[in-house]
Amino acid sequence: MDDIELSQKSRRLLYAWVFLPVFTLIFAGIFALLIALARTPIIQNLFPNKDYFYIALVGHVVLAVVIWFLTFKGALWVLTTTGFLKRDPFSLLLGWVSFWLTASGTILIILPPITGRGVPVIINYIPVIEHPLFYIGLILSGIGVLLTIINALLTILDAKRVNDKLPAPTFAMGLTGIVIIIAFVCIGMSYYFQAQKAFIDFERLFWGGGHILQFANAMAMAMVWMLLTRITINKYPVSDRIAKMLYLLFTIFALPAPVMYFIYDIASQAHKDAFTELMRWGMGPSGVFVIMVLIALFKSRGTALPWSDPGFSSLIMSIAIFTIGGLTAFAIRGVNVKIPAHYHGAVGGVTIAFMGLGYKMLPLLKREIYYKRLGTIQPYLYGMGLLLFMLGLFLAGSHGMQRKVYGSDQILDNLGKIIGMGVMGIGGLVAIAGGASFVWNMLVSLIKGSKNLTWP
Repeated sequence: MDDIELSQKSRRLLYAWVFLPVFTLIFAGIFALLIALARTPIIQNLFPNKDYFYIALVGHVVLAVVIWFLTFKGALWVLTTTGFLKRDPFSLLLGWVSFWLTASGTILIILPPITGRGVPVIINYIPVIEHPLFYIGLILSGIGVLLTIINALLTILDAKRVNDKLPAPTFAMGLTGIVIIIAFVCIGMSYYFQAQKAFIDFERLFWGGGHILQFANAMAMAMVWMLLTRITINKYPVSDRIAKMLYLLFTIFALPAPVMYFIYDIASQAHKDAFTELMRWGMGPSGVFVIMVLIALFKSRGTALPWSDPGFSSLIMSIAIFTIGGLTAFAIRGVNVKIPAHYHGAVGGVTIAFMGLGYKMLPLLKREIYYKRLGTIQPYLYGMGLLLFMLGLFLAGSHGMQRKVYGSDQILDNLGKIIGMGVMGIGGLVAIAGGASFVWNMLVSLIKGSKNLTWP
């Protein structure tokens, strides 16, 4: 793609935003390893203190599905608003201030779980650890991301004064930023309506905003799918016009979210159900993107597909995992581990897509994949491990295995549960190995010397 131009200043900022999410995954992986071991038969009995693993669970979830996603989007905002628009950020100072706020917040979030301090609160979307450093970290990271979005939107508005037509990736990430702002507004409104109570219900605090963040994750993932398809088979899967219409549709479903706080009491089940239905219907464009990518690949069947290219394999594994995770939702009955099987598919699809584009952004940073053979097998390693993890959870859930129980609290009273949780443990370890391979390869590639490379 020869339509990307980065100045030295923008390249340095992009480098920082690529490095930060990779750094985040180091600790997300450490916590994931502890969690997988804590739920694996026989091995689970080697851990005497089960309470720490609830803390590890919070650390893993917040880093792997909140901070990792938001910080990688930081790289996507820099890429699509500077590289695609061929200009520097609206404010380079604001760009760096927002980065360092987010980085500082991330480090503060890591400290309590890595040291085993604080009280874990296991809730949906954004679990928390009741510890001042964790709270401050979340707030700083949120402010940093918000300032990054503002800077990206101002860059887009400044560019439109010169050219009315925005590239589809830039348009997509601009709307993704707006949707994240809507999510932050929802969290703020929930806090406002709970402020008069004796305590804050964290489940209600993050319920609405957490749902809307899933819109943003799907939007960013679909944009990455478009880029990976363009890079690997030399064609976009969908036209600019259709892509923009689909992104507008995503946004239209997210826009009513703040209104829900005035229609329903946040303590009511109707409030929770409203956001569930909003996400159920609003995720439709994701399926359209899946179909369009598959059609583009089918039309390219006459040429050899680049299966050894980590960008292509990440694209395929992302679509497969995301689709299977989505289909799993239709089989959920009651409260069991089918639920984490579903959402690990959803977030796993986003993760592996981001990994694939991470590799492809290295040439923009004058780097190359250092361990090329490892880069070839890593997407398959992570993807197949995650699929085994999901299959194990689905099997165990089909036999009554409850979610959010660990160690000796797990009641493995039938063969289906034992086999399912065993497969889950094996898959989790394989996926962790795949994630660790990505982190190691990216870190070495980013740290090693510059190469005279161009964007694919």
